[in-house]
Amino acid sequence: MKPTGKILIIDDDPSFLKLYREQLGAEGYLVETATDGTAALAKLDQPGWDAVLIDQKLQGPAGPDSGLDLVAEVTRRAPGAKAILVTAYATTGAITRAFREGVYDYLQKDEFFGVLLLAKLRNAVEAVRAQRLGTLTTDETEAALRDAWAAVESEGDVHRKGKLLEDLMVLLFKTIPGFHQVSVRRRNEVEEIDLLIRNESTDPLWVNERTSYILVECKHWSKPVGVGELRSFVWKLAHRFGRCRLGLFVAPGGFTGAFKEALRGESKDDLLVVLLEHEALRELVLSGDRNATLKRLHEQAVIELNGH
Repeated sequence: MKPTGKILIIDDDPSFLKLYREQLGAEGYLVETATDGTAALAKLDQPGWDAVLIDQKLQGPAGPDSGLDLVAEVTRRAPGAKAILVTAYATTGAITRAFREGVYDYLQKDEFFGVLLLAKLRNAVEAVRAQRLGTLTTDETEAALRDAWAAVESEGDVHRKGKLLEDLMVLLFKTIPGFHQVSVRRRNEVEEIDLLIRNESTDPLWVNERTSYILVECKHWSKPVGVGELRSFVWKLAHRFGRCRLGLFVAPGGFTGAFKEALRGESKDDLLVVLLEHEALRELVLSGDRNATLKRLHEQAVIELNGH
């Protein structure tokens, strides 16, 4: 499975193209652009698109709704991608036509544009990822998981590395029986959640863990993670109505000594944080039995918290 997050922007407004590159690049998306229909069609023939954002008017405000003509082309040339119509001139007729021709969603160029852009695009990309995951055989999943790990290891852009790490963890939990992805990187006014896993495992250890959900935090930093991030994560665990007592903190760059020392002090209220540094994550990815490997890492975390 190809890494997710390849986005095509079709827009003739330089200011919006700049905004797209800055906002979406910071989220780890791979962004390419086209400013007219001819360039857009050539781009659409390339493989791997997850979402295509199409401006309704590609010849200025007074021009025709030429962007609408491209909606059907996305379905035909990039059938796995989700098309999102972007407009400052929404009309009932334009929106009706867009959905009739297969658009996934639409986004207005107003004061809420920046916020809704990220939310709607993430929904689209998650839908594409879920479709791709659903078609993978066991062998294909294993190959995709190893490819994702190689991509995380080799990626130099810090934002893209985070997106690849997210893909890796989604794939990884797909291979552990009874663990089901609920959501990925959800934000509200209070917190951001990287990955929420529903625990329906029949394995006695996970049953006895008495946790309905497992919270996964991913930090793709090149430097070790410090104490502040630990306290933020423990707060998230503690405020899940008692349904989330287990957290996995994934940080290929490692954790500071102060982080690990503070972790012992935070071991309260029946909460447990399992640390996955580079070698532990690598072992989990390459394991022939990830459930058994995760159980051993869980046991190790319990022992270390008790100072043994």
